[in-house]
Amino acid sequence: MYTNILIPTDGSELAGNSVQHGIALAQRIGAKITVLTVVPPFHMFTTDTQMLEDTHAQYTMRMRDHAEKTLGAAAHAAQADGVACVTA
Repeated sequence: MYTNILIPTDGSELAGNSVQHGIALAQRIGAKITVLTVVPPFHMFTTDTQMLEDTHAQYTMRMRDHAEKTLGAAAHAAQADGVACVTA
């Protein structure tokens, strides 16, 4: 049977439901989970610096914080249900 379930998430409410479903499935079959989130790369759409929302460094920091929050929530939920979890 399955020994590891990959659960992608973007931190949205809908993805949160999928994380919970994946954790419940893993718990029932004795599998571990790997939770994955992907963020888009930084793009500069203008050369007018006043129109830039983030610098590359600000964007990287904001995306890292978002990924840590998203993966941390999933890992905490898995741990609470006794399911081994790896985050990526």
